[in-house]
Amino acid sequence: GDLLNAHYDGFLASDGSKFYCSRTHNEGHPKWFVLGVGQVIKGLDIAMMNMCPGEKRKVTIPPSLAYGQQGYAQGKIPPNATLIFEIELYAVNKGPRSVEAFNQIDKDGDKKLSELEISQYLKEEFARDGKKRHPSAHDEILADIFKKNDHDGDGFISAKEYNVYQHDEL
Repeated sequence: GDLLNAHYDGFLASDGSKFYCSRTHNEGHPKWFVLGVGQVIKGLDIAMMNMCPGEKRKVTIPPSLAYGQQGYAQGKIPPNATLIFEIELYAVNKGPRSVEAFNQIDKDGDKKLSELEISQYLKEEFARDGKKRHPSAHDEILADIFKKNDHDGDGFISAKEYNVYQHDEL
């Protein structure tokens, strides 16, 4: 749920060729994204957890946490490719897991987030970032959010489960 600012370069493990460099996109500015909501491949979401500003990491990501059997032709990533990323993290800010964001998602004001409310929020976020996603991505992310956050299994995510009041800041 944190908002991260980072540069990262992606390489194919098979031959070391670079397929992505964040420094050549967005006029060289680091990328901003929310950790754990599918704005980057799952392997990067996992690799960047618990990073601190100024930290650099070199990570190897298996196909199952990258582009899998289908690959990503537009990004010149072949099927079943293992990827290597060099990451430099610049900033960690309070992301959407703030009281304000909770209240924005909680459309009916009942102090708990339903599957419908989070589903609508995801649709709005996906539309806002404009990235092409497989149609199943929405359902997978929604299921993952409830799996990781609905600790009491009641079908809702409370403010405490959402971690509004216990958010760890770096």
